[in-house]
Amino acid sequence: MREKWGESVSIGLGFSINKAIMALLIVLIALGALLYTQGCKQPGAIDTIILDEPPVNPFVADSPWPMSHANPYCQASSLYPGPTEDTSEYKFDYLGELMYYPPITVAISGAYPDGNRVLWGNTPTTVFKAGLDGGKLSYVEKMEKEPLNVTLSHIECGLSNAYTLVDCEGTFFVPSIRKIFGYGDEVPGDPYSKIVTKRVFEIPEDQLRSEDEFIAGLNIAYDGMLVFITNKATVGVVSRSFDSAHFLHLGEDEETSNSIACDEDGGIYVVTSKLMYRVQWTGDGLTTNESEGGWIANYETGGEVGGIRLGMGSGSTPTLMGTGEQDKFVVITDGQDLMHIVLFWRDKIPSDWVQIPGTKDRRIAAQIPVTFGNPEATESSSEQSVCVRGYGALVVNNQLNTTSEDPIINIVMSQYPDVAPYGAEKFEWDPQTQELRSVWVNEEVSLPNGIPAMSAATNLIYDIGQRSGNWTWEALDWDTGKPVFSYEIGSDPQYNSCWAATEIGLDGRLYSGSVTGMMCLHPEAS
Repeated sequence: MREKWGESVSIGLGFSINKAIMALLIVLIALGALLYTQGCKQPGAIDTIILDEPPVNPFVADSPWPMSHANPYCQASSLYPGPTEDTSEYKFDYLGELMYYPPITVAISGAYPDGNRVLWGNTPTTVFKAGLDGGKLSYVEKMEKEPLNVTLSHIECGLSNAYTLVDCEGTFFVPSIRKIFGYGDEVPGDPYSKIVTKRVFEIPEDQLRSEDEFIAGLNIAYDGMLVFITNKATVGVVSRSFDSAHFLHLGEDEETSNSIACDEDGGIYVVTSKLMYRVQWTGDGLTTNESEGGWIANYETGGEVGGIRLGMGSGSTPTLMGTGEQDKFVVITDGQDLMHIVLFWRDKIPSDWVQIPGTKDRRIAAQIPVTFGNPEATESSSEQSVCVRGYGALVVNNQLNTTSEDPIINIVMSQYPDVAPYGAEKFEWDPQTQELRSVWVNEEVSLPNGIPAMSAATNLIYDIGQRSGNWTWEALDWDTGKPVFSYEIGSDPQYNSCWAATEIGLDGRLYSGSVTGMMCLHPEAS
């Protein structure tokens, strides 16, 4: 991988910007620079707040997609452009050889001194760097991990590796059961050098609640501390140098199967099988006390787990909605048979707010059913986090037409038209009426198991889909839900996205993990 594959990106908005709007953007950029002037200071870092974009965390890599769900808010939306309607000049590449479990996240590094970037990824057995070499997806380096001496299932081992990030110093952080590994380049600043383990953190024995406990999610706070959650609802904050750590144990009978979201004020958002939490990181400790910024809220957790669901309660990593002076929420889908999208007030509940009838907590700002256009629906389900941009929130349907309760079998079968789920629904918060409403439904699209992404530059949603048993890359209009393009990949099971995320890179590229490797859709010339 010797050629440069993107030092900068031009965001084509598709309309002319008048002087007033340009002046506003300049003010916003200046404000962002004033607010976010700390961190690693790598060349080319852009510390700005632009419109609906979450505040920049200066401790993550200066990259279009440096971590799971794109940013600490876990919105899975980006300022960068993906493909537009015309994909005739686009090429699909597949890179295999990754057995055992898919790379759920492909984290894009910051720019190296020579202008290159790499894609960091991992499975339970392998950590790798990849990139585009001569327009073809290829590995730069691969390294076998230390063997796992555990009795956990393949799914649990894979879940523990799912949420990763690259920091502003180029370290790739990967949780693995009870440890967090910091991987990097053997030769600092050289993207082609071997992968080395720079340091390892292990949860102390006296902080573990169970022999089968493992790290289920990873994020990064705005002061540069790594934040993790275990499947037994233990929250941890650890320095990136691994020389200090803090822990908070939530309810003993609670479990988590999702990652966590972080805001710029020290809020850590955790959804368990029983409760929704804001855990407050004070800089020297963790608390849920309201007097110190934390809170605990009830929600409808539901009952049995099926389809491709991985745990009880919510099937979604919490997503943060609202920036600046906007209304601010935490967004999840709940665990009811007929799934609801739920918004919780993120900060203080408005003093005049009246609890919504039928909800379990006054902190709930909205709770409405997700029917995917079927008014008679009695069941719906999603295992993906809610994709958010501005006040918009997208939910994809993962309710399979099967009675199987084995998630692996269901993932494999989700390719087949008679089993696959159909539907996507977008919701929007109205700050004037303080109500959430469904604004469109696409009943035809099938996005069986992948995490969707949204580009603010193209105003499109992207995700791995299926049509007539063939895997595809689908694009929908964010405002209308209408299909914009469907790029056929093929029917081979190796293209199954298998819980992996679609991600937006430089130069209009899309990436996704697959069941045995990773995939890229990119302009022919790049």
